[in-house]
Amino acid sequence: MPKACVPANCATCADNVGHGPDCSSCKSRYHFSCAGISERGYDRLGTGKATWICSSCRDKQVKPPTDLDTTWTSKAEPKQTAGKEDMLLQMSQQMDVILKKLDSVSSIEADIKEMKGDIMVLNSNLSKSIEELTHRISDVENRVTEVEQLRSEVNELRKTVADLTEDNSRNEQWVRKSNIQINGVPQKQGENLISILNRLADYCSFSLKPDTDIDFITRIATKNDTDVKRPKPIIVKFQARYKKDDFLAALRKMKGIKCSDIGFVGVDDRIYANDHLSTKNRYLLQQAKAKVKAKNYAFCWVRNCTVMVRRNEKSPIIYITSADALKKIT
Repeated sequence: MPKACVPANCATCADNVGHGPDCSSCKSRYHFSCAGISERGYDRLGTGKATWICSSCRDKQVKPPTDLDTTWTSKAEPKQTAGKEDMLLQMSQQMDVILKKLDSVSSIEADIKEMKGDIMVLNSNLSKSIEELTHRISDVENRVTEVEQLRSEVNELRKTVADLTEDNSRNEQWVRKSNIQINGVPQKQGENLISILNRLADYCSFSLKPDTDIDFITRIATKNDTDVKRPKPIIVKFQARYKKDDFLAALRKMKGIKCSDIGFVGVDDRIYANDHLSTKNRYLLQQAKAKVKAKNYAFCWVRNCTVMVRRNEKSPIIYITSADALKKIT
């Protein structure tokens, strides 16, 4: 086995070393790092490896010249030559160290250059990401603005629909201002409604002239009325509103009119007369009656097409003109 491969202990750190420089003077072996020489620098010595000496031996052999040592003899020339070789070797070793450091610096510079490239790429990607995010935020803001505009438009449309609905309900009630709705009168084929109306007027002692007082009289089907046995209400339209109000007041004065009172023999069903209400007011009347019954109110009635309720004779009147007004019945 070549000597360089025989395991030995480093003369500096005493750790085991296989391949390393061998001092030609003290015959000791070193780690490259402990010897202060790189492996590449040592290999470049070639045949000079056989004369390589460690720094300890070199310090012992090489002594700086003094002012007194100015005479050289022929016997000292070989020693001077050896000293120069050692100095050259030491310089070579120092250059190897410098080269190693330069290699390290070059490697660092390459790493820095690569890092700069990575940073530039990162900055570019970051700029693109920021730009894309900015576009997305702008798009979202535009959509939010559109949604707000749509919400505003929807609210305006709702208000418009509510206003139109209210106007329609008001108009619907207005055209019925001179109408009376009479419920409970038995219905027969070929009946004479004018005759029935005259009998009602006679019963409550009301002076009625159908030819001049009545615009028209008819029966109508109520919405969602599925009871075919229940007679359809009679609608009477008066020529003058005051005449309608007077007739309605006369009918209400005769409390508890029965069908038998106006000629329907054996029929004791009650007859009711009221203002001809619009769809909205008819709904409010139905809801008011239900709540009045649940809350033990004493009165629920209609006057001048307006629904009114009252807890008792001493309590204030509550006017039911909207669905929100129903909440007042507590």
